[in-house]
Amino acid sequence: MSNEILIVENLHKYFQSGGTILKVLQGIDLKVLKGSIVTITGESGVGKSTLLSLIGGIDTPTDGKIKIKGLDITELNEEELSKFRAETLGFVFQFHFLLPELTALENLFVPFLIKGYKNRNNFYKKSIELLEEVGLEKRWHHKPSELSGGECQRVALSRALVKNPEIVIADEPTGNLDEKNSKVVIKLIKNLNKKYGNTFIIASHNLEFTKISDESYVIKNGKIYKL
Repeated sequence: MSNEILIVENLHKYFQSGGTILKVLQGIDLKVLKGSIVTITGESGVGKSTLLSLIGGIDTPTDGKIKIKGLDITELNEEELSKFRAETLGFVFQFHFLLPELTALENLFVPFLIKGYKNRNNFYKKSIELLEEVGLEKRWHHKPSELSGGECQRVALSRALVKNPEIVIADEPTGNLDEKNSKVVIKLIKNLNKKYGNTFIIASHNLEFTKISDESYVIKNGKIYKL
C-alpha cells in the first residue's frame, strides 16, 4: 500500500482578469507522504495560497487531479467535498479567525459542533490536551481579545488539530507574527507532527519552516521545484 497521502497531477489554475487570462499554476506535480511536513515557498503572488486552496478543496482547478488517500477530490460534488473536508482536513491561516465571543477552549469546540458531535466529554478532553500541548493550559478561559497574537495563533493551531485530521493545511501560519512568536509556532508544528502524526502542508515565505520539513519546494513561474 502506498504511503502517499496526497498526489497532485498536472494541476493548472487560471484566472480571467478582463480580457487577460492569468495562468497562476501551470502543471504542478506533487507527492506528499503520510505523516510528513512539507513546506512550499516562493515570492508573494506566485500561487502558494492558490495551491493550498485547491488541495483543501476550497477552490477548483482549471485542469488536473488532486488525490487524497486515493480519492480524486476534483470529482466530488459540493456536499461530498464539504463532508470530506470536515472529516479529513484541518486548516490554519495567517489570521487566526477565532470567534471573539468565545473563550480559547470554546473555540476548539466549534469544529465538533459543526460536525454534530454529541459526546462532550471526549472533545473536552481532547481540547484541553491540545491547549496544554501549546502551552495555554492557564489561558483556556480567556477570549481572543485577552490573548496575544501569538497565543491566538496557538489556539488556531490547536483548533485545526482537535478532530485529528489526516492533513493540516497551513497558509502563512506565521505571516502575522513577530520573529519570537514565529519560532514558537514553528517549533510547535514540529512537536505536534511528531506526537500526533498529522501530515502538514505549509505555504510560507518564512524559510525557517524548511528546517523542520521533510520536503521543501518553491513555486516559480507557475511551476514547482524541489529545494
